[in-house]
Amino acid sequence: MDIEKTTPGEKEQQVKRIEQMEAYLNDAKEAVKKVSAALEDFMEAQNKVIALENYYEGGCWRKDFEDDEKGLLPDYLKRGVLSEDAIYDLLTDNDELLAIISMDEFEKRW
Repeated sequence: MDIEKTTPGEKEQQVKRIEQMEAYLNDAKEAVKKVSAALEDFMEAQNKVIALENYYEGGCWRKDFEDDEKGLLPDYLKRGVLSEDAIYDLLTDNDELLAIISMDEFEKRW
């Protein structure tokens, strides 16, 4: 029966390698889990993004913005959605993320 002989230090290197790969496995599993949850949230938010896009481009946003400028809306009302850039910036960021999620764009980046 042949017993495989190892050189001095080989077992230590092997143990270190296995420990490192185990750490990589655990870290990667956690990252994939987090991204998966974030993607699920992102995809669920798409209906809201579409509603915001329709609001912004359909004329309602402009009327609400102008009425706010005239002081016709209550003071307590939060107005983040009426800022000039908030919805536009969100739509732009959303489009960029959708492009990254597509496999073609992902492959270009990696």
